[in-house]
Amino acid sequence: MPSQSKRLVVFGDSNIATVKRAVDEGLLEFNGWEHEYWGAAGPEFRHIHFGKGALRAIRSDAEKMVLLVNGNGRKVLKPKDFDLFVFYGARLRLAEFFAPYLALLSDKDRSVSDAVLELAAHTFLQDRRSVRMAEQLKAAGAKDVVFAFAGFPVWGVVDQTEEGRILAGHPTVCEADEAIRLRIVGAVSSAFERRGLRFLMQPEETVVKGMFTEACYAVDGAVEKEDPSHKSPAYAAKILNGVTLQF
Repeated sequence: MPSQSKRLVVFGDSNIATVKRAVDEGLLEFNGWEHEYWGAAGPEFRHIHFGKGALRAIRSDAEKMVLLVNGNGRKVLKPKDFDLFVFYGARLRLAEFFAPYLALLSDKDRSVSDAVLELAAHTFLQDRRSVRMAEQLKAAGAKDVVFAFAGFPVWGVVDQTEEGRILAGHPTVCEADEAIRLRIVGAVSSAFERRGLRFLMQPEETVVKGMFTEACYAVDGAVEKEDPSHKSPAYAAKILNGVTLQF
């Protein structure tokens, strides 16, 4: 008898639309795995919770969006439904963690040990709701859960020196080099491993100016929409191609 197909689901917020486009445009393949999408955009993502052994929308509007995103009538997401759960985006705003530590480590008069970095990463992740949902899925029996970082803000889309932007609060992050960045990546990866989860960091070749994404990965109309957060399908393909090979 032929072996049963392996199955994966891409779970997250509005960023998963980029993954679907990458698949539809032939930029991303999942090596024959059956796949679905499940999640909600905007404020409706806040109304997805883990309860009664599954991820589910707790409000009707959020459930309608989940069903629209999924397209297969799957109202709840159970740990045994898929072999691989790919959390993509999922409101994990790692730029909030990277910015202060990149600035700190770029200062030659200051230093932080790897142990302190890992503890800081652990503390940061434990306060993130999507990470807790991933932990709950894994604890309830999900085989494999991987977090794919949806990427740093795209460079050149908005003025990052404006109030509230990254360079306003941490002007020296542009001085951070790959070695500094990889120290923080290591701490974040270790913090995920402690939770039984895998982590896919943004590919190094897409990073510029310390902690920004190269302009070629911006979504169409990014400047007009002042949207440095969402990425093009090419970015999703870059980070997710091969994700099933690590299963």
